[in-house]
Amino acid sequence: MDETRAEGFTSDGRNPSYDETGLQTSNNFQEQQPPEPQQTDQAPKNYKSQEVIDPVTHLPITTHDITDEELERIPPPLESPQPQPEDEILRKDDSDKRHDAMIELVQDETKGRWVDYAEMERRGRVRAAFVAGATAALGTLLVFMWAVAVAGRDGVGFGWVETGVGVIGCGVLGVGTAAAAWVFTGVEDDSDGQGVVEQKKQVSPAQHKPPEPAAWLNSLLSSLWPIVNPSLFSSLADMLEDVMQASLPKLVRGVRVADLGQGNESMRILGIRWLEAGDAGEDKHGMQGEEGDFANFEVAVAYRARPTTATGGGLRKRSRNAHLLIEFRTVGGIEIPVWVEVTGFLATARVRVQLTPNPPFLGLATLTLLGQPKVNVSCVPLAKNFLNVMDLPVANRYLQKSIDEAVGMYVAPRSLTLDLKTLLTGREKMDTESVGVIVIRVISAIGFKDGDGGKKWLNEKKKRGDPYVIVGWGKYGKGMWTTRVIESEGEPVWDETNAVLVGPLEVNADENLRLQLWDSDRGTADDLLGAVEVPLKDVMSYHATKNRMSAREDPLCDFEGKPCPGFLHWDVGYFSKLSLDDHLSKLSNVDVEEMKRKIEIDAEKKLREAKGTDESGEIDQQKREDLKERSDEIIAGSPPNDDWPSGILSIKIEQITGLEVEHIRESGVREGSEDEEGGDLPSAYCTVILNHQKVYKTRTKLKDNKPFFDAGTERFLRDFRTTSVIISVRDHRPHESDPLLGIVVVPLPKIFSSRSQLTSSFPLTGGIGYGRLRLSLSFRSVQLRLPPQLLGWNIGTLEIFPHATASENLPDGLKTNRLVFRTLYGKRKLFPDSSSPGTWNRKRRERPIRLAVCKRYASCLLVQFRQYSIGPDTTSAFCTLWFKDPCDNEEVELELPVRRKIGDAMHRAVRNAVDEGEVVGSLKLRLRYYPGLSGYHQSLASSDKDIADVMEVLDAAEDAKEVESIPSVDSSSSSSSSSDDDDDSVNEDSKYDDGKRGFKDELKEYKQNRKDLHRRHRGLMQWQAARKLAWVGREMKERGHELSTDVKGKLKHRSGRGDGDKVEMEV
Repeated sequence: MDETRAEGFTSDGRNPSYDETGLQTSNNFQEQQPPEPQQTDQAPKNYKSQEVIDPVTHLPITTHDITDEELERIPPPLESPQPQPEDEILRKDDSDKRHDAMIELVQDETKGRWVDYAEMERRGRVRAAFVAGATAALGTLLVFMWAVAVAGRDGVGFGWVETGVGVIGCGVLGVGTAAAAWVFTGVEDDSDGQGVVEQKKQVSPAQHKPPEPAAWLNSLLSSLWPIVNPSLFSSLADMLEDVMQASLPKLVRGVRVADLGQGNESMRILGIRWLEAGDAGEDKHGMQGEEGDFANFEVAVAYRARPTTATGGGLRKRSRNAHLLIEFRTVGGIEIPVWVEVTGFLATARVRVQLTPNPPFLGLATLTLLGQPKVNVSCVPLAKNFLNVMDLPVANRYLQKSIDEAVGMYVAPRSLTLDLKTLLTGREKMDTESVGVIVIRVISAIGFKDGDGGKKWLNEKKKRGDPYVIVGWGKYGKGMWTTRVIESEGEPVWDETNAVLVGPLEVNADENLRLQLWDSDRGTADDLLGAVEVPLKDVMSYHATKNRMSAREDPLCDFEGKPCPGFLHWDVGYFSKLSLDDHLSKLSNVDVEEMKRKIEIDAEKKLREAKGTDESGEIDQQKREDLKERSDEIIAGSPPNDDWPSGILSIKIEQITGLEVEHIRESGVREGSEDEEGGDLPSAYCTVILNHQKVYKTRTKLKDNKPFFDAGTERFLRDFRTTSVIISVRDHRPHESDPLLGIVVVPLPKIFSSRSQLTSSFPLTGGIGYGRLRLSLSFRSVQLRLPPQLLGWNIGTLEIFPHATASENLPDGLKTNRLVFRTLYGKRKLFPDSSSPGTWNRKRRERPIRLAVCKRYASCLLVQFRQYSIGPDTTSAFCTLWFKDPCDNEEVELELPVRRKIGDAMHRAVRNAVDEGEVVGSLKLRLRYYPGLSGYHQSLASSDKDIADVMEVLDAAEDAKEVESIPSVDSSSSSSSSSDDDDDSVNEDSKYDDGKRGFKDELKEYKQNRKDLHRRHRGLMQWQAARKLAWVGREMKERGHELSTDVKGKLKHRSGRGDGDKVEMEV
């Protein structure tokens, strides 16, 4: 706020420039004189000033943080508005006075006279030419008529032809004289007239005028403010809640912004002024220039709460001011509600608004705060009778700090970008944030230094190290995904393929794609063996990597970029999102070229008035924007192209409405079940399960039946036609396992059958709660065609038919060995058939072998020929099958080469994707890979909480009749048994069930359905004590597993900082 304005307030907090409503009515900046230093007893102000780059104009600017003294100078609103006079005559006089004031304003703005001397000159020339031409024509006409009369007296007559020619000649002479007069007067006065016009048009630039008070806008705000929907501020409350959640005191477990109200007292605009564009169109200070039409403003806003007392009306009176209701949840589960009142704030900001030719005529807006704003709040605890108004200084300081941190996120040079067009029109998001994907295939590394060369006690083989590769961003530093660790290997071959999303953040930051080769160590930090960095823009623009894969062999470098021994063999390619032409290639009813021509014509019509002054390609810019907007609408409204099944999926969880927990021990329908003040409201959070893997988790919204999340993630899909998406909603409960409130199964092939974008509400099913989840999904294909083998899921079940046959050239000694099939998570056996040498079967010939698979594209199937089942390893030969080779859901018959086990050949073949060793024959198998979790992953669920949660969600989906959307092996997919000797036969007595139940029958039925009953909080789990006891048991089991994992981690190699397989948490 200006110092002259600050000094204009009197000692009682009033300002003569403000009327009875607290709105500024005058703007006498030039008339106000700053007080003399000796006439004031106030201490000089020590502003905390700093020079920053303004994101609006891209120019340096000196700002200062708002102080308490400046905020206190803002006058509060009066206790009540001024009453209107009852007498009609007085009301008429008041109306007349207001109108007279407007007339005086108009007269003041129009006083003086604007003289356009150029127009006066033009009119003078016209009059001079007219007079000269008329005089010449009339004079010659009179002379001609006199000559005719004289000739008639002398007997010489003029015919009609001679008379007409004479009159026409007089007219031509007059026109010529007028034209000559126009030209000669213009040449004579041109320079002087133009100079007079330019001199008269000189006015003071608007940039140096004082800010306008905008009293009319304040009046509009005062009327509009009380009726604004408070839900528009939910995102603001959400941001404040996140900041407070990140810095909770030790004794507080959670915090929730239960309510946010703007009150009846509106904020005030102290002043507003127009700004020049500055250097906003240029790339300066690391900020990208912007094209198009923009309007720049600087505005000062303030707010002061209406004064209230402790006993004057209670919360009803306090609610007239801006307020928040915050609930703190302590360690003992006690909820402390705190009423937070915003007593005042003062801020200055600059705004840059993009202008568009279509309604609402506003596009993107960039807002930055000039200096740290000052926000004052007061806190009071609330008892049930709402009478306790004792101050809470600790909570006050905590909230003040949280608010300052939240607001400080947008202080210059930082800024906030808002899509005003989307906010004002409610337009759904049509596109993904990611602009494409980078597909990386890490093949092998050679020639690098020994990772454990300094460990003299190791043999030469183990000194090679245990290499693995982390792929990530160079500037960001975080690994996106990692390969497997290959132990004791000097020439590792991984042959793993994955994709990394590329978004605007990476492009604008000029990121580098980084691949780091590390040596895994058990008890110490891993050692860097070398790295490769490639600029992201080179990968995106180079013709060899744009929408195609390119093989590379790059030398390794150290942290400082110095060369070090070794090379990395890898493939890379950047694949952009599908163009409009490719997306609509199968649709015959859309002419893309005709649509583009129509968009260009419409853009020219919109900006036809700007053609004369178009210096920055405004029309071309508008064409590009209209084409992008129209293309997004067409792509979102049409189904994805099956020829391009790979792409980017955007999932956004917006809000859950009507969320409540089922009361299982109550009969009938509970009235008032959606009460927002109930004490048993759930604390919900959501998880996104993609292809039976948890990939994303939102934050917890404490005690809310309408939680607002507005959170989401984007993921690369190998094939959207077979992708499974499940959203699970859980209730966070202390000292209990978080129960499942419900799930939403999203069948992507069905949803995207007619369009590529959908925003809708889905009911929660399969849990202990009710509600509707509002979800937004968007899919954009990329120009990538993966091989069919790479379109599958990373988790699945391998089914091997219970019969194997050896080739004729297989040695007879191997034909009598038993076959052991191994994966990372289990093993099964086939036994030789004594009646038919060279064939193997199971003990139960009809049952196939099923093995759990989790890391499909980084693991293989090992088939061992073993002579004995116990004792030392007697494997004499082996086969390998990498799971990246078979396709999903396809029954194939393979002939695997059998290799003799010599030295460490089998260990290298299992770890490296290579074919090495002496081939002594072949083994014929029939197998099938089923995508998704099954009952054979149950052993993993006992040690992996994420897998256990996903299997619980799958059980709920089956109970909710959503199994059509969930790939499964068979009906035992949710069974906890994976034994080969389980009896799959159906109980014959169940066919003749007469409906009667004894104690034994009920106990047997309870055991069969125990898992489903417990998941729904029925049976024993309907009692809170039983649930807490079960939680204690599960926690002890998890702690034991964590301890076991830590111990094993000291003895087993694990890859480092790649986060590709971790669950992404909402920030």
